Amino acid sequence: MPVLTKKGITTSLPVLLLFLLLAGSRAAAQHSVFFCGERIPLEKSFVADKLMNVIRKQVPLVNMKSLRARTETYFPIVVKYLKLFNIPEDLKYLPIVESAFMASVRSHAGAHGFWQIMPATAAQYGMIMNDVVDEREDIFKASEVGCKLLRFHYDFYKKRYQVGSWVLAAAAYNNGIGNIDKAIKRQGTDYFSMNLNPETAAYVYKIIAVKELFEYPEIYIKNFGYNVFATDKPVKVKPGGDENDAAFSKIQLDVSETEAKSLEVVKPAKYVPAKIIGSYKKFKDGNLVKIELEQDMTTPLGFSKKGYTFSVPGWIIDDRVFVDLGYGHELTLCDMGLQKGIALSELKGKKPGVMLRNTGYSD
Repeated sequence: MPVLTKKGITTSLPVLLLFLLLAGSRAAAQHSVFFCGERIPLEKSFVADKLMNVIRKQVPLVNMKSLRARTETYFPIVVKYLKLFNIPEDLKYLPIVESAFMASVRSHAGAHGFWQIMPATAAQYGMIMNDVVDEREDIFKASEVGCKLLRFHYDFYKKRYQVGSWVLAAAAYNNGIGNIDKAIKRQGTDYFSMNLNPETAAYVYKIIAVKELFEYPEIYIKNFGYNVFATDKPVKVKPGGDENDAAFSKIQLDVSETEAKSLEVVKPAKYVPAKIIGSYKKFKDGNLVKIELEQDMTTPLGFSKKGYTFSVPGWIIDDRVFVDLGYGHELTLCDMGLQKGIALSELKGKKPGVMLRNTGYSD
């Protein structure tokens, strides 16, 4: 079935997908990154390079089976409190950076528990700490206090600077509301152009990196080693330059006021029903998965009709198969529960229907 591209060239979706894959699909279709509704300025090469280096370092942590098991237990609790305080769900990844969801973790400064709450802060919020009980190790108590802090930080900066930024709120969680306030007065409200201490300069990048690896693992983990944010061709990531490199904190970005405040509106997703065709009893990484549309669909590259079929590679991560559709965030395959990917057991067995989550449609 032909597809009409933006330039008016008619071609087929498989040809386009093959082109994307051969050219480095992430290069042909830019991978945009969002955090709490805020678009991360990856057009700044320093930001993109730094985020890729941080992602590289977070891969071993995110791939730990023990961490994955803990997130299944604790994410629902954390999300409950985030919703209670009207905080974006993306911040459920903050406790992973703080403690990897381990209650016993204690910093050299005295921060402790799931959310690494300092003793003075815990006392301020009425948490019990003695030789018998430390409520910072209680996921419910700690999540409540952690969310109260984030909410306070966000409201403080919004009132003082008329800028609603969860990025700044998260940075303040690491370095204190007063220290970030001083930095804002000197350097403006764009975290990604601030000259901060190395730990705080990397902190939000780490949360974003964990989010990306949890939600889009297939983009980063297979054949890892190139900059997926490139818009023209894959770029090798240079060795070194990790998030603790002092050079990162010394580089200043010249970001215009308009650019610093620009946000990209995220469209509500449309779900297009589809089905998987064929037998996959011996499925392995990189094998093609054949998909048939059960409804018309519009993507950034054009229009495809119901009944159209195409094949794309799949990758096994945590006993689920993720398929690479070549559109980054704009088009992803989900199971009928709207969870990204499909269980390997389902792909090999009797395959239920699937949904294509589409945010790249034209209004």
